[in-house]
Amino acid sequence: MSGLNGILDVARRALSAQRAGIDVTSHNVANASTPGYTRQRLNLQATSPTKETFGYLGSGVAASGVQRIRQAFIDQQIRNTNHYLSKSAEQESVLSQIEAAFNEPSDAGLGSMINGFFNSFQDLSLHPEDSSFRNSLVQRATAMNDGFHRITASFDQLKSDLILDAQSKVDQVNTLVREIYETGQRITSLEAGGLDANDIRDIQDLKIDELSKLANIKVSDDGQGGTLITLGNVFMESRAGFSTLQVGVVGTQLQITVAGSSTVADIAGGELGGILETRNVLIPGYQAKLDSLVSSIITRTNAVHSAGYGIGTPPPTGNNFFVGIDGRSINVNPAIVSNLNLIAASGDGAPGNNTVALSLAGVSDEKLLNGGSETIPQNYSSLVSDIGATIQSVSNASKSQDLVLKQLENQRSAISGVSIDEEMVALIKFQNGFDAAAKVITTVNQMYQSLLNMV
Repeated sequence: MSGLNGILDVARRALSAQRAGIDVTSHNVANASTPGYTRQRLNLQATSPTKETFGYLGSGVAASGVQRIRQAFIDQQIRNTNHYLSKSAEQESVLSQIEAAFNEPSDAGLGSMINGFFNSFQDLSLHPEDSSFRNSLVQRATAMNDGFHRITASFDQLKSDLILDAQSKVDQVNTLVREIYETGQRITSLEAGGLDANDIRDIQDLKIDELSKLANIKVSDDGQGGTLITLGNVFMESRAGFSTLQVGVVGTQLQITVAGSSTVADIAGGELGGILETRNVLIPGYQAKLDSLVSSIITRTNAVHSAGYGIGTPPPTGNNFFVGIDGRSINVNPAIVSNLNLIAASGDGAPGNNTVALSLAGVSDEKLLNGGSETIPQNYSSLVSDIGATIQSVSNASKSQDLVLKQLENQRSAISGVSIDEEMVALIKFQNGFDAAAKVITTVNQMYQSLLNMV
């Protein structure tokens, strides 16, 4: 449409477009501090020109939509980093509790108790008939056993606590997946009606980010504007529906399966991945090493002790010093606790003989563990060092991933975050555009007045 009416129509479109730009800009400013908010941009395009006798004449501008400024690649990188960081942080937290249970290095640690036990046999060898040294030996053995019991109980308690922790995390996963699905349904409904769902998509993305901290999810586009979320080998959410998880213990292993089925979720990352690896692999591994150490102490001590003689007529022999087989069950033989004369120090039953006491003191120097390459104290030190090295490894991984995450978040903020300065510039631009369009209308009005005056 040409003529003054056409110019008015162009100005009207310009006013509408610039006003929409101010609306979008004010929305950005209002949500500058809103968690998960993505900066929005008004897309403008020239409307179709009209054909005149002298050629084509532009018909103005129109808003073609409001776009979220977001990069899917950075979102995926952040979510990948989230599950690595959360796994390391979860493991570091649990392993620190294990380290505290061992309380090493310390005079009150288990290592000192083990050394004290074998040193008591050395003391007994100097006074093989003295009941006070026999009593001291039993007390130190009991203290060592209590140390083994305490650490074993700590392992058991941690494994029980991790089941509860896993259940809590799975509940969070199920809640987030359901909310992501419901949000997706709202997005579909709004966009099917031609409405803008940018703010709802922000809510959905924020929930997906939270979900990525709990497990190693993979998020993709279903090709129709919806999300498709998988967790290892398990489908979790799409437009068609969603799955939920459940926690169970099979044998000694903690497992997370799809609710209502036997399908085990392949969870290798996130807080749940850290819980599963710590409970199913790391803690049983440390417990097995500790039990192997305890078993060696029991077996070798009993073998040497049962061949010796205590005090009496005839001198008692054939008595084991320990009962039990591992860190949970090791105890001093109750018969010895009630009768200290059953403690064997002599090798032939003769009064004052100390050969067995010396042999028992020397057990700590025998290479009984790790294929005959480690003594009992060395094996214990190796176990403690292994725990410390693992903590250091996950701590370094956690710090590294945290640094990567901060860099990625800064990149996303630079792209998707709201800059007040930039929005103020945009606001001035749209305001000037609005004023200019209004000026066009004023000019056309004056032109109309001129024409009317001519009449």
